[in-house]
Amino acid sequence: MNIRINFARAMRAAGVVIATSVATTALAQDKDTFRFAAATDIRVIDPIWSLEYNSRNHGYLVYDTLFAYDSKFQIKPQMVDSWTVSDDKLHYKFKLRPGLTWHDGAPVTAADCVASIKRWGQRDSIGQALIATAGEIKATGTDTFEIVLKEPFGHVLSALAKTGSPVPFMMPERIARTSGFEQIKEAIGSGPFIFARDEWMPGDKAVYKRFKGYKPRSEPSDFMSGGKIANVERMEWVFIPSGATAAAALMAGEVDWLEHPPSDLLPTLQNDKDITVRAVDPFGMQTMIRFNHIHPPFDNEKVRHAVLQTIEQGEYLRVLSDDKRSWEPCRSFYFCGTRFGRDLAPEQLLFKKNLDEAKKTLAASGYKGEKVVLLDAVDDAILHPVTVVLFDNLKAIGMNVELRATDGATIFALMLKQEPIAQGGWNIGPQYADSTNYSVPFLNNALRAGGVGKASIGWPKNEAIEALRTAFLKAPEAEQGAIADKIQQEAYTASLYGLTGQYKQLTAYRKSVDGLIDSPIPLFWNIRKK
Repeated sequence: MNIRINFARAMRAAGVVIATSVATTALAQDKDTFRFAAATDIRVIDPIWSLEYNSRNHGYLVYDTLFAYDSKFQIKPQMVDSWTVSDDKLHYKFKLRPGLTWHDGAPVTAADCVASIKRWGQRDSIGQALIATAGEIKATGTDTFEIVLKEPFGHVLSALAKTGSPVPFMMPERIARTSGFEQIKEAIGSGPFIFARDEWMPGDKAVYKRFKGYKPRSEPSDFMSGGKIANVERMEWVFIPSGATAAAALMAGEVDWLEHPPSDLLPTLQNDKDITVRAVDPFGMQTMIRFNHIHPPFDNEKVRHAVLQTIEQGEYLRVLSDDKRSWEPCRSFYFCGTRFGRDLAPEQLLFKKNLDEAKKTLAASGYKGEKVVLLDAVDDAILHPVTVVLFDNLKAIGMNVELRATDGATIFALMLKQEPIAQGGWNIGPQYADSTNYSVPFLNNALRAGGVGKASIGWPKNEAIEALRTAFLKAPEAEQGAIADKIQQEAYTASLYGLTGQYKQLTAYRKSVDGLIDSPIPLFWNIRKK
């Protein structure tokens, strides 16, 4: 069924009396199908190649991991049954759980896992460090493999349990042999849901079906760990571009969960007796301004700093929510409230807008009115309001700004382009991140500063930051905090990217939904419909 909602349905949800259709009633009563209205469309089904959150979220439906974090942030085995570590911390041996099966019916083998680790290690920062430190990663039997290190690396298990993009998902060897820089064509995992590619309609919906061959762990589900049991036969991930229409669909019972309800409709949803509105992420999200460091004008640190001088975080946060309890100004690159989340920003930077100083900085930079392409994801309830504020501030200091407005999935694809703007490239754009990556210095993709090929979107190059990130990985726990602080200080000195605040995104779901897991990531195991 096409989930796009017509005007009559939207009016019914808003309180206008019209006839209730048989189809709508059937949707509301269908306990075997769960419908999730995602914030953005899913266009890429390769969660290793893509850093897009929707690709990662898709991955958690289809794939499983060797290890996983529980709700107390303790590392637990997932696909692994047992493992040992040598006294010198150089030799890790792993044994898989028996009976694991891929969606195509083939058994999961150690060779599959070795190939998957190596492919993930091409794309992920901590994966690259693990591969560089490992002398050998090889299968030693059908269900056993080992990692032999050249020197101690205290993050082996935390790397394999990594929660944020790209996640070390396990895939069949024949698929995992694909270069990490080339998209895979199949989505075959061993997780609780099978991706129904024949029903995938980009721009409309993606469909997942319960995998009857899934073998859960015996432990109960606990955040990313434990048994990931699918309690519905069919999960439909629908994309409704209009936030108002998506909210109407939730109120009408045509979807069960709305990921990012529009802020102006929250009071309406909160007053609906059939809907729960709450935050499910303890730390929330950070919004940020990402620069393209490889092309003018933002290859110039002074131009980047001028933009940072226009930021007053409250201005960006207020457009996301009128409720001050749901947000806080935060000048830590690692999320406030986390282990490394200290505020080391200079003076009032990011707390107080100073347009006069920003104009002076911009003039001193040598900027001569070159066109600046600002990306605008018009269908994203978070990014679009942030873009509007950023556009006004850039114009206010005299920048020649051109908006490139399109849907969120297209925006993410555009941000991967390294060509100059004359060839379809970009200069600046907002993004948001959750705490799964950004609360840890070495995992924060936006702090990767190795330049093209060794950095994330924007491709900054800063040797000091890269050296500090490497030192952080090798440092004992007692020394990590001081190194994390130095990374922040260097990032501010380089104006690497601009933080625009931290807030807790509210989500909305029908009260017939039970078992939803509190997480920065939308998870679909454990959910059932009453």
